[in-house]
Amino acid sequence: MTSSTVRPGNGATGSAGRGPGRRWRRVLLAGALVLVLVVAGAVAVRLATAGPLVIYAGQDPAVLALTPDGRTLYVADQGRPLAGLRSSGHTVVPVSLATGSAGRPIRVGTWPESMVVTPDGKLLYVAADDGLVTPVSVATGRPGAPIRAAQTPSALAVTPDSRTLYTADAGDTVTPVSVATGRPGPPIKVGKLPDALAVTPDGRTLYVASYLANTVTPVSVATGKPGTPIVVGHAPVALALTPDGRTLYVAINGDTNPYFPGGHYVVPIDVPTGAPGSPIPVGRGPGALAIAPDGRTLYVACGDDGTITPVAVATGRPLPPIRVAPAWSGDPAALAAAPDSRTLYAANQSGTVVVISLARR
Repeated sequence: MTSSTVRPGNGATGSAGRGPGRRWRRVLLAGALVLVLVVAGAVAVRLATAGPLVIYAGQDPAVLALTPDGRTLYVADQGRPLAGLRSSGHTVVPVSLATGSAGRPIRVGTWPESMVVTPDGKLLYVAADDGLVTPVSVATGRPGAPIRAAQTPSALAVTPDSRTLYTADAGDTVTPVSVATGRPGPPIKVGKLPDALAVTPDGRTLYVASYLANTVTPVSVATGKPGTPIVVGHAPVALALTPDGRTLYVAINGDTNPYFPGGHYVVPIDVPTGAPGSPIPVGRGPGALAIAPDGRTLYVACGDDGTITPVAVATGRPLPPIRVAPAWSGDPAALAAAPDSRTLYAANQSGTVVVISLARR
């Protein structure tokens, strides 16, 4: 994700999650871009001596989700020890973007892999490696009863009307879940290892990126029936839709797929026709996508380069990259774009969330 401005991990567009493909790329850095500060599990906001504003978000911030009003950023900490520090993860931390203060960490399942906020801003859903999806009240921060809708949930998405949650399962299915009742519906069979989800702004189609099938499958939201898979390239790992719903972007990261290595690019798909366009070259290791809500720029997190590649939506041309981490660090791992299209947030698993001002770019 997400967002439904297009941000992974938020809103109707869904999230890239931290699914099977990304699990092969978990990297722990002993030396980070900035010093990690962890005090009693709290999150502090500091101005780095050089570079952008940095949010210190624990030991392993790997997933982000932003509320539709842009007031709260949720940071999922997967809790792996860093530089000898005791693990304090398996939590989600709400950060107020108005004050820079962090709320109380919310305990969720083991290794949170994906998050999404409902478009009505009422619920945050967190999927974890232990097979549970936990709903959290945005108003109170209290987790509800966990939902078991998948063996290993790898990605989440919510329809624009906030009525249906979709959870992708490593068992090659996607399961719809009623937001009102928390009850899962019949699983939908899709390509091998679904790793990312996105729902069109009109709420008619769910797109499923299947990591080992090298495809993106459209699924009718009304009927639950999958359409003809679209071949996109080796190892699709993230999806993002433009706000007008006309273009779907697919991040291709062949380096994460030992069966089909190669490829560092983004494929645009024309939604009305289902036809993939010419690949857009980006940095090495694309693993997360976000589109600015104004629909003008796509941002691609390139973990092998430690950069974010902006892409002009109108022309499909990549712009100069933004460096946020050392090369080959596996960072940034997740992105979220603010509703005003002036700020981008990037999670680094080395311990920080970087705040990037887009106003002068």
